Amino acid sequence: MTPKLADQAERLRNDFSAKETKIICISGGKGGVGKSLISVNIAVEIAKRGKSVLIFDSDAGFANASILLGKTLKNTLSDYINNNLPLEKCIQKTEYGVNVISTGFDFKDWKIYQSSFSPKMVEDLFLLSKDNDYVIVDIGAGYSETIKPFYLAANDILMVTVPEPTAIVNAYTLIKALSIIGVTADLEIILNMVRDRSEVNSVESVLRKTVKSFLNRDIKEFYTIFYDEQIHESVKRQTPLVYYKENAKFSKSIQSIVEGIDSNLAPKKYGFKERLLSIFVR
Repeated sequence: MTPKLADQAERLRNDFSAKETKIICISGGKGGVGKSLISVNIAVEIAKRGKSVLIFDSDAGFANASILLGKTLKNTLSDYINNNLPLEKCIQKTEYGVNVISTGFDFKDWKIYQSSFSPKMVEDLFLLSKDNDYVIVDIGAGYSETIKPFYLAANDILMVTVPEPTAIVNAYTLIKALSIIGVTADLEIILNMVRDRSEVNSVESVLRKTVKSFLNRDIKEFYTIFYDEQIHESVKRQTPLVYYKENAKFSKSIQSIVEGIDSNLAPKKYGFKERLLSIFVR
């Protein structure tokens, strides 16, 4: 990325901080670890707590956040690029209080996005995003230079992986790449599809030690999502599980992640005195 684009990303990050818009990049070194599913459910859970949320599905040619939300895309970034459609016309509203901007799920969308990426597109996306409390950037597997401005502007990076050797190695490789390009956002790990609790401690220990030893970075939080059969039904229904089954194992995990991302999203805990006041003082 050019120095101009790097400077632009840093400036926009500072601007976002002033506006109190929080950018969360959800990424992973390997495909099939559940990034989009987690992105969508986190977005819906945040919206349930009264915040405005925009998902930017950046995985051009393979974008599926809208599918998981049960929505047919009217416009994608291809229409903004090729047809000079105003970017706000590419926003897809959903019944869950979450808005989506998609790069599309066709090969031509991939070609258009890769060949037309520009500082202006980045700035337009950022400027439009500032109207939201949270921006969730759903990122495809591995590293792409086109997403670098979003990594640089992010408050939090949630790295999704699964308890498999290839996925763990790929997650570390991506973390290393982000460190090399100067990404300073808080790094958090989501270990998805866990079937046995014994897997958690070994993976967490290896990642924490490796990242600290070789990159001199700390993993801020390490979240676990246990395998939940109900996810398959959720995908078939094209309805986020946190929306219709709050007590599912997966939903509980998403709730914990959301509260960990921002303490302002956690339910208020009242002591005895506060509970009495809430009953008798109006």
